Amino acid sequence: MISSLVLSFREGLEAVLVIGIILTYLTQNNKQKLVKYVYWGTILGVLTGVIGGYIGFKEAKELEEKGADLFEAIMMLVSAGLIGYFVVWMSKQNKNISQSVRNSVDKASTGFGLLVLAFLSVVREGIELIAFILTKVSANASNVALGAALGIILAVIIGYLIFKTSLELNLKIIFKILGIILIFIGAELFGEGMAKLIPSAGELLEEGGSILFGAIAMIYFLKDDIKKLLKRD
Repeated sequence: MISSLVLSFREGLEAVLVIGIILTYLTQNNKQKLVKYVYWGTILGVLTGVIGGYIGFKEAKELEEKGADLFEAIMMLVSAGLIGYFVVWMSKQNKNISQSVRNSVDKASTGFGLLVLAFLSVVREGIELIAFILTKVSANASNVALGAALGIILAVIIGYLIFKTSLELNLKIIFKILGIILIFIGAELFGEGMAKLIPSAGELLEEGGSILFGAIAMIYFLKDDIKKLLKRD
């Protein structure tokens, strides 16, 4: 339950922050009439994620009975791949995450465009969360669902508090921390996935794979921060 809680909290908080930025930006520019489209897009995204998660977990349970280790290994490696994608995507974003989202809002401009933007923002995190949760398919379904629900609720509460305090000051740091947490999770998933895929390699492959994935992802994700530290020295 703890792992699903952490994963859903991370994915949920990122979605909440992005939607919060969109709503704040629209309000600041006196475009409150367009806010409803963001809400509709968010609701559709959440419903899509819930339905997709339910169907995916149900189907995964059936596949797991036929070949548990192989299925879990594949899902772990897929999840690690998604995290790798996240690292690359984040590195290509503007240094100011808030400004990057605002630029997307300006490009969307219309009600339908904002609905799609909100929908995709939520669904993207939902797909990642579903992939992560499917790595826990052998666990008790109720515990996984409870952990995911608690994580999302906590993300909404934390997100609300952030927008009531100092968004501009904390947003970049929050995304950085969330990214680092995700990399550690990805390293663990990659190592475990490789070990399940090639059982004969044992713990050596698991530990080596985790260290390799974590080191490469961390260096890539923090490369700008590392350059700044080296310049200071």
